[in-house]
Amino acid sequence: MSPAFQETLKGNELLMNSQEIRYYDTITMRHKDTKTFLHSHVDRYPMRYEDGRISSQGQQVTGYPHNDTNNDWQVIPTKAIPSTGRGRVVRHNDVVQLLHIKTDTYLMTHDVASSLMPTNQEFTTIDANDESRYNDTLFQIQINDAHEGEPWKSKSGHFKLIHIPTKVAMWTHPSPLPDWAFNQQEINGNKNSAEKSCTWYVDDIVADEYGTQSERITNVAPRPPKHMNFFRKFGELQLLMLQHNAGLTASHPYASGPINWPFLLSGISFWTEGESKKQIYMVGNVLGWWFCVMALSIFLGVLGADQLARRRGIVPIPDPVRNRLYNSTGFFLLAWAYHYFPFFLMNRQLFVHHYLPAHLASALVAGSVFNFILSETIHYPISIAGPSTRLRPRQKSDLGLKAALAAIGFALGLLIVFLFIAPLTYGTSSLDGYQVNRRRILSTWTLHFAGK
Repeated sequence: MSPAFQETLKGNELLMNSQEIRYYDTITMRHKDTKTFLHSHVDRYPMRYEDGRISSQGQQVTGYPHNDTNNDWQVIPTKAIPSTGRGRVVRHNDVVQLLHIKTDTYLMTHDVASSLMPTNQEFTTIDANDESRYNDTLFQIQINDAHEGEPWKSKSGHFKLIHIPTKVAMWTHPSPLPDWAFNQQEINGNKNSAEKSCTWYVDDIVADEYGTQSERITNVAPRPPKHMNFFRKFGELQLLMLQHNAGLTASHPYASGPINWPFLLSGISFWTEGESKKQIYMVGNVLGWWFCVMALSIFLGVLGADQLARRRGIVPIPDPVRNRLYNSTGFFLLAWAYHYFPFFLMNRQLFVHHYLPAHLASALVAGSVFNFILSETIHYPISIAGPSTRLRPRQKSDLGLKAALAAIGFALGLLIVFLFIAPLTYGTSSLDGYQVNRRRILSTWTLHFAGK
């Protein structure tokens, strides 16, 4: 969630611990996505990389996952500031230098290709006494969604660090550097400064010039939660969910494609216990799922046949029955399609449980088709509202004895299949290899403790 959203939540860390950053504060900075610290050490880039490219042999600037004194940077002003007061607060769009405390060098970037990405710029440092490269050490603080003059804050002040001469944004990615950089992350200059992955935040204010940091964080009155429009919050959450879902692209042994789901070709192993040989394998009632597939096929076939017959002047289905079939079952079919077919457009990791909403809709289609096949008459598409009287009897379809027996038989079949596979789906009892194999209704099911 964005800092603005988080600050609307009572008791959250951003609201409680966020502090304004002042010039000459020593800070640690972290990348928003990878959570790595901006880091530097005395080791230098090699003169020549493995692909033959030449580096500047400057001091390494890397991303380091752990807290360390080599992560400390001091914010240096590039303009005259007062010795006290609000004028010392760093604000949105201020231009600063960042001094690496341990090596007394300024952060800089220049028109030299980075170690792993030739299209991006190398980040390095330069001696604090070397004024010949002053312009290359200038960076602008661009706070996300900020107004002019807004203070830069720790925790909540997500920002981009833009290099003044070249306009690249400081950026990192998870790919590690070689052994000469101790396999730490590469920091480089991204020419596409609009990318959201260029976002950083100040994790901590280590100290300031006057040692008053402890005074700034003690005896501070509790801050009331800020306000944010409900629809902005709702929209942000929906967008974040879509982005996180789209990012789940890794492979998984129990992942499956949408084409497999209606036929229940695979399930998901949720839990196993080796000692008792129990397991929970998520899989549906095969009889019910396959009946739903048959019902979908039958309904589409009936629709096609009805349309062809009516084009030839034949009315195979009475209008009241046809209206109920098209209106009710047709709606359920659209609900099934709406919850099923979008998964074919997704590149994310998918499992059979993503089909459950669509399966519920297909079960409604199955019930409607079952009623259509077995009902002998129908008096009216819907019953008239109000109490039933002699002059206004309750209108309903006449199913007959055969339909009732068929419904009872199908329900018993569902119950038998449920009881048969319940030890797998609920992990209620131990099963030896033979018993596991007996319950492997489809050969594509990947079950634990199966016999050879």
